[in-house]
Amino acid sequence: MVFQATPHRMEIATAVRRQITAGVSMRVILDDIQKYKDAPSSMNTLYKVYRNDIAEARAAIQEEMGSVVINAAREGDWKAAELFLRSKGGWSPTQTIVEAEPEDETSDNGAIDDLLALLGRKKEEKE
Repeated sequence: MVFQATPHRMEIATAVRRQITAGVSMRVILDDIQKYKDAPSSMNTLYKVYRNDIAEARAAIQEEMGSVVINAAREGDWKAAELFLRSKGGWSPTQTIVEAEPEDETSDNGAIDDLLALLGRKKEEKE
């Protein structure tokens, strides 16, 4: 018995691209394309034979949706800006930076001064 590789078929590639663009899961796509001749019967074969089609369709939809989000954020849509910052900017609403006005340097006791005070010791003054 001679093993024959699953051929790449344009009608299957077109269906895969269309369904990825529509947001269909890969498992559902695999089930749907079984109606075509020489359709891959496993996820591994689907990815092996149609890898470029899958990658190009995913890149195209991500580019399209990304530009929609970025344009909305630039136009002042806070939800779009937050989505972009969370997914691509590494921002989290639970991480906050507290900005305070600098206090008078004469009243600022450093950590070492605070520790010495807790230990009941006094810092030697430099003249």
